[in-house]
Amino acid sequence: MSQLLQSPRMTSLPPATEDSTQTHVADQSWPARINLFLQKRASLLAAMLVIGGFVWRLWLAHATFLNTDEAWHFAVANQTSLPSAYHASLTLAHPPLLVFVLYFWRQFGTSDLMLRFPGVLAGSLFCWVLCKWLARIVGDATAWAGVIFACFLPPIIVLSAELRQYSLMLLFAISAAYFLERALAEKSAGAMLASSACLYLAMLSHYSAFLFAAALGVYAIVRMSAFHPGVTVSGTWAAGQAFGVAIAAFLYRTHISKLGSVYPAPQPLQRFGDFYLSDWYFHAGRDHLLPFLYRGTFGVFRFIFGQTGVGQIAALLFVTGILCLVFSQAKMQSGVSSRSLAILLVAPFLVNWVAVVSGLYPYGRTRQCVFLLVFALAGVGVAIARIFKYAVGPTAGFAVLLVVVCQAFGTLQGRDMLPLAEQRHAHMDHMLDFIRSNVGPNDVVFTDQATSFQLRHYLCNQKSVSIESVPAGFGNFRCEGFHVVFTGPNDGALTLQALDARWHNADGRLDLETGTINIWVVQGGWASGLGQDLRRLPSFSNIEVHSFGRYLEVFRLPNRLLHSPQG
Repeated sequence: MSQLLQSPRMTSLPPATEDSTQTHVADQSWPARINLFLQKRASLLAAMLVIGGFVWRLWLAHATFLNTDEAWHFAVANQTSLPSAYHASLTLAHPPLLVFVLYFWRQFGTSDLMLRFPGVLAGSLFCWVLCKWLARIVGDATAWAGVIFACFLPPIIVLSAELRQYSLMLLFAISAAYFLERALAEKSAGAMLASSACLYLAMLSHYSAFLFAAALGVYAIVRMSAFHPGVTVSGTWAAGQAFGVAIAAFLYRTHISKLGSVYPAPQPLQRFGDFYLSDWYFHAGRDHLLPFLYRGTFGVFRFIFGQTGVGQIAALLFVTGILCLVFSQAKMQSGVSSRSLAILLVAPFLVNWVAVVSGLYPYGRTRQCVFLLVFALAGVGVAIARIFKYAVGPTAGFAVLLVVVCQAFGTLQGRDMLPLAEQRHAHMDHMLDFIRSNVGPNDVVFTDQATSFQLRHYLCNQKSVSIESVPAGFGNFRCEGFHVVFTGPNDGALTLQALDARWHNADGRLDLETGTINIWVVQGGWASGLGQDLRRLPSFSNIEVHSFGRYLEVFRLPNRLLHSPQG
């Protein structure tokens, strides 16, 4: 074990004549030939992998409709002025950078592909910077494994192809780590400034970057204490950290501390966590800490790899990689000690654990922990490279094998990502055609708030709509000849019990205007099967449910319920 990582990077052949090189290559085994081929064309092949991942993401962004969260993000950004967009962004549980990007980007087009394009581009660039970062700190073999995973693992592709904050956060976070390495290696204050700037952008993209920044800060202190980069670089880093703390304080004062008014609860974010991520928040009265962290750690790897068995293997490989680094006395070619690198890869998990114990952040099989994938992929890559003695070809081949298994037998979680077959654009197109053909000008479309964002986006042709309040806490809007009424922000998805009570309880019924002919219920979002469940009740046994895939359905309520709320 003491000889571990002595040669983390394959070295090139010495200069030779053409004939001698051909003779040498002819004498080599096929793995050595593959290694030599990959080394000579490393940049080109890595670029081809990134381009392949980019094309895959681009196709997915075109082939699928916006889920409710994506439509919500666009609705927030689709305002008449930048101040209005910022004010609307305060209703999200995320920083405002994506909203600002969308506010300006929509001028280029509002198709699903166009709106998702910044995320697709950022997700692809993330793969490239990750490859460069890994090659710098741990060598080519690990870099090859990392770029293959980042380009082609199903969850990373899906997150990059969605209208979410994660692609931006990951790109800026890995860029901050990359420029930090350059700043320390080259004693460059300019690179340190670039690292700080990227870290700020990551923090403005997603709040998980706060945990990333804390972990990277711990690593930077360890590195600078062992390898003094000079007063200028150290001072630049310290000033950058101070400004980052100021940004965090500003975001807390102006946004995080006020989320309690958006998600009413005794403490900020507590209602949001219990409403949507209860299983991934630690509750002292319900959970035992060590089993929770154990289960959550395996859950993180399951989410990153998108397959249960491979995720468990990856978690074990990560632990193996960390142990290899801890027990090694070697230094990487970049000058980073293996133990410093172990601290870098473990620190984010430890920081997340602290946030878990404090009840401030979730942990486990959820996209909110996707910032950990930077370090998870690095640790897994270190272990695979060590197993194959840093031979690039076998390391890359094994990474490809894991990706193929994940793609073929993936187990994506529906709460975080809709299955691809269920999110194909044809389902949404068919539902819209049905609504436009059957819902009349005197009819009302009734839905939950989450689905209302999808209807605003697709029924209203991406136009900004004016939301008005109606009795009993409902909202409503009109566009393109349709009248849509939706539930309040804390009511969640429509359920059988809630819908049945709505039409059998005079105090909770919809006070619709005279002349309403039909009420059409539209269910989208993450829920499914509402219509079929409702048909089991006598009052709704005759409704005809029109399903468009698993997560989209439309049905008309019986007219007698509309005109006689008491049933």
